[in-house]
Amino acid sequence: MEKKPIGQLLKEKGFISEDYIQFALLEQKATGEKLGEVLVRTGLATDLEIAMVLAEQSGLPFLDLSEISPSQEALNKVPPSFARKYEVLPIRINPDRTLEVAISDPFNFYLIEATSRVSGLKVAPFVSASSQIKKTIEKFYYFLENPVEAQISTVIEKLKINPQADFDAEDLLEKLLILAIIKRATDLHITPTEKSVQIHLRIDGVLEPLIVFPRAIYGKLVNVVKIKGQMDIAETRLPQDGRMQFSFLGESFDLRISSIRTTFGENLVLRFLPLGAYAQHLFYLGFSNEQIELIRQIMGSPYGMFLVTGPTGSGKTTTLFACLRILNLLEKNVLTAEDPIEYRLPLVRQTQVHEEIGYTFAKAIRHFLRQDPDVIMVGEIRDEETAQMAVRASLTGHLFLSTVHTNDALSTIFRLRDLGISPDMLSSTLIGLLAQRLIRKICPYCKEEYKPDPKLLKYYGLPENYVYYRGRGCESCRFKGYLGRTVIAEIFYIDEDFIKLLSKDATFPEFLELAKSKNIKFLKDDAKRKVLEGITTVEEIKRVIG
Repeated sequence: MEKKPIGQLLKEKGFISEDYIQFALLEQKATGEKLGEVLVRTGLATDLEIAMVLAEQSGLPFLDLSEISPSQEALNKVPPSFARKYEVLPIRINPDRTLEVAISDPFNFYLIEATSRVSGLKVAPFVSASSQIKKTIEKFYYFLENPVEAQISTVIEKLKINPQADFDAEDLLEKLLILAIIKRATDLHITPTEKSVQIHLRIDGVLEPLIVFPRAIYGKLVNVVKIKGQMDIAETRLPQDGRMQFSFLGESFDLRISSIRTTFGENLVLRFLPLGAYAQHLFYLGFSNEQIELIRQIMGSPYGMFLVTGPTGSGKTTTLFACLRILNLLEKNVLTAEDPIEYRLPLVRQTQVHEEIGYTFAKAIRHFLRQDPDVIMVGEIRDEETAQMAVRASLTGHLFLSTVHTNDALSTIFRLRDLGISPDMLSSTLIGLLAQRLIRKICPYCKEEYKPDPKLLKYYGLPENYVYYRGRGCESCRFKGYLGRTVIAEIFYIDEDFIKLLSKDATFPEFLELAKSKNIKFLKDDAKRKVLEGITTVEEIKRVIG
């Protein structure tokens, strides 16, 4: 059977349009690159999507490496020089002594044979994105060649014996940051106690203890963090905010630092914001086909305001960029104001706000209106001035996207009212609301059937006579039973019935009653669907949405 061209496969999957293919072919004529390379460079597709269609084309399974931690045993089977040169990542050794590996070119049969010879094992290949393979190879071979945890343990032993012993606080901080990145942490906590300093990481939304240091490290470590974060080291009583950049093996991160005074000293939290990733498709993030169609309907509006809401760290910015990819970016002038610029979308004009010099979200919108925009996106509506400018942009014929901090979609309406937006203005501008959370997915490597607590099933209206799954706990998921996260969401398309309620300053119960009459799926409904599909557990949705 003749293989379909990559462009055609991407089009059939809904990742790109015919316009994008024709544009990429023009670029290809000028540069001589492969079509896939052009699509990735121009941001029209991601190498993750190309890997998905290559997997389908070759009949090999696709593997997303963003949630994978290769085993040390597997890494030891393939020399790092071979892995780097040929872009082959050993992942794990199965009970039948088969070595699972990730490759980017499924049609390179020589590579599969060569990997088998080098490792001395039969190879089971998976198709993964080239960028993910390179990044994971660098991370985990570095970790293998530089045992960071063992080096940190040496510092602990040294200070336990002699609290006055000298140590390099800057080097220790670097090792902690590297460890956090390798373990896929979003936050690192430095917490002083009476006799120790506790280090915690937030991984997949849950705080986990990592290391406990003797109290002796506290002063030096905190000062290094505050200096790098451009904070006042002499001020220990008042809360402070700082930020710093950190790079590790080609990956860059914007670190947001927060300090507060506690009983035993300043508690520090460092939030990791990865920089420079490419925006992904809504399907990849976990949205259902029905939800994607609703978002397409909203994004098809020529003007109006579409807002994404949820707590900090719930993936709002990631979703907004996935929404932008729905648009034909060749025909639209899209401008963004972000803090910081987390994702790359080369056909979009991206800017970063600098509040210290007066370039705020509100000021960005004001200037964008002079840039002949079709679509405006700003990172967050957090004050009255930004809310007023957002409404102005929507009223003057532009599609406006942003985020708001509320608990659910309907609460966003009342938050905007609090920010001074009148009912008439809301009814004239609001076209869509999306609320979301991130829930942990069951680890695929230790997934097993189980019987959930009947009380929980009854609470969520789930059937008792059904096959439910959980993760038993294994090395791949750090014995948590979960690996990675996916989105749960509720989406409101603001139709004529909602507009009537908006214009008459209706109450929350009125909006809720209308939503129920339209059979709109709420966060709880989407979470239940993911339990029934075996993606997550009922215990996990209880943790996230209560």
